[in-house]
Amino acid sequence: MGRFTRAVRGFFGRFLTGIEQRNPEIMLENAVQDELENLKRLHAAAVQTRAYEMRLTSDAADKQKTVTTKDRQARELAARGQREAAVEVVQQKQEAQKSLSEIEGRIEEARRNSEELERAFREQERRYNDLVRERAALLEEHQRAKALRAANEARANVSLTDSSQDLDKARQAIRQASFEAQAVGELGTSETERQIVAVEADIKRLDAERELEMMEIQMGLKPVASLEASDDSGAGPTSEQRSGPREDEHEGA
Repeated sequence: MGRFTRAVRGFFGRFLTGIEQRNPEIMLENAVQDELENLKRLHAAAVQTRAYEMRLTSDAADKQKTVTTKDRQARELAARGQREAAVEVVQQKQEAQKSLSEIEGRIEEARRNSEELERAFREQERRYNDLVRERAALLEEHQRAKALRAANEARANVSLTDSSQDLDKARQAIRQASFEAQAVGELGTSETERQIVAVEADIKRLDAERELEMMEIQMGLKPVASLEASDDSGAGPTSEQRSGPREDEHEGA
């Protein structure tokens, strides 16, 4: 049974030690509470010793009054000639003086004890206040350490390499899409459309040449026959060129 008790006590001791190591606030609070309990005990002892000293002082004052009263009574009785009564009062005075001496001795001892307990109480009070301040400083340091550890763990979990790789992939994908769009724009004009544009340019040139010939005839630079010859030889084919290639081009398209 003893071995079982020691085993259970050891198990719970290790368990509590683990908890305290993971939570130093508990150990700090326990230390503060222990010092506070010591302070309370010393304060109660100092109060009791001081009260005992005050009671003895009060008893000593009462005994001193008794001694003074008995001394006066003995003198009065002696003055009246009542010697026997005076002797009895003097004996009472002596007993009171003896009791007063004993009380004064206890008062001196109680005063020393009271002073020692008061010094111990003040010392314990100083220790308690220092521990409270130290606990506040340690708790603040512990909180800073926890915050720093959390920040370090957060930074450790952040992978800048992965984000850089993702960003590079996104850049490449966007550039590829832009290049493809540009290529589509450049290849959008078909061969048929280019041929149509070329034929239209030829027609415009032929029209310009015909208009120039008419201007030359009006100016007398060429005979009218040249214009008729041009109409016979060039107008017909020109009309066919206007219509023929377009139809062929459209059919090819």
